[in-house]
Amino acid sequence: MRIAIDVRMMGARTTRGIGRYIEETVNALESSESGHEFVLLRPPIPWYTFAEQFKMPAIFRNAKANVVWIPHWNVPLLYRGPFVITIHDLLLLHQPASAKASTRGFLVSRLKRAGHRIILWNALRRAKTILVPAQEVARDVTTMYPFTKNKVIVTGEGVSQLPPPATSYELPATSFLFYVGSAYPHKRLDLLLDAWTKLATSHPELSLVIGGEQDVFMRRVMDEASRLNLPRIYFPGCLSDEQLSTYLSHAVAHVHPSSFEGFALPSLEALSAGCPTVVADIPLMREVLPLDGVFFFKNGDADDMIRAIETILGDPEAAHVAARRGGEEAARRHDWNKVAARTLDAIASVVHVR
Repeated sequence: MRIAIDVRMMGARTTRGIGRYIEETVNALESSESGHEFVLLRPPIPWYTFAEQFKMPAIFRNAKANVVWIPHWNVPLLYRGPFVITIHDLLLLHQPASAKASTRGFLVSRLKRAGHRIILWNALRRAKTILVPAQEVARDVTTMYPFTKNKVIVTGEGVSQLPPPATSYELPATSFLFYVGSAYPHKRLDLLLDAWTKLATSHPELSLVIGGEQDVFMRRVMDEASRLNLPRIYFPGCLSDEQLSTYLSHAVAHVHPSSFEGFALPSLEALSAGCPTVVADIPLMREVLPLDGVFFFKNGDADDMIRAIETILGDPEAAHVAARRGGEEAARRHDWNKVAARTLDAIASVVHVR
């Protein structure tokens, strides 16, 4: 079977979690010795654009594949061949402010939102199979779009093997808490800053590192931290995998206050590095994460986040031992080779080839 894959978003430095998912799954597929042929499509056509809508259908057709796997919702409306999609979450339906389009003025924002809904509906309606990373995402998709009920397959995601920590990378002089990711509103960095206003005073030996792309959303967080005159906050920007590994291996705790997720890759990566993780108590996190090394706090409650962090600070050695156990369990439960096998089975079933 010949499978074409749209890999324009591949790479964690490109699109964070989605990029990591595509890269790891594709690498596992290519090394699986399945006997299938994989055609990786990476034309210089930006996603979410008119060019994507009008140029990608011809590129998909010219690949002469049995099926196309588009690992996101951005399926061109004009493409009529068989395809499989991945829906990572329905975030933009629940929280439309968590998109860069929301910063571009009322008219553009509304047009982008309408376009997203149309393209998403078309992709869900016409996809032969819909892959999702978790049961919670499957529940959300089938609830909002009941016609997808018999097409949704949970393939999961894996835990990536990060490179060894850098030996010469400059870190804060004090112990520190660490966040990494985007600064979209649903990530609740506002809540993290609220918690830090108290923690910075009660724990003068502690710093806070917030890593991630310094886009319009992150600059808002930086401006708010400056306005509040919060001490000992560092914004290192985008991080390579080596830098990520370095921060996780030295942090006293990883903090992931997000109120909405499709998976929990940052916390899983933290556990894989032996770093305890503090997360909002939402159903997705309970589904995906182990219990060891994970410190839950009431979603949206800064004081309860402080309680979880101070539990770690009270006995950091025990917390890190628990995190290592959690990392081992996470590695057993979430394996990219298993993700690739499930993905391949789902794609193969579309054309009845195994």
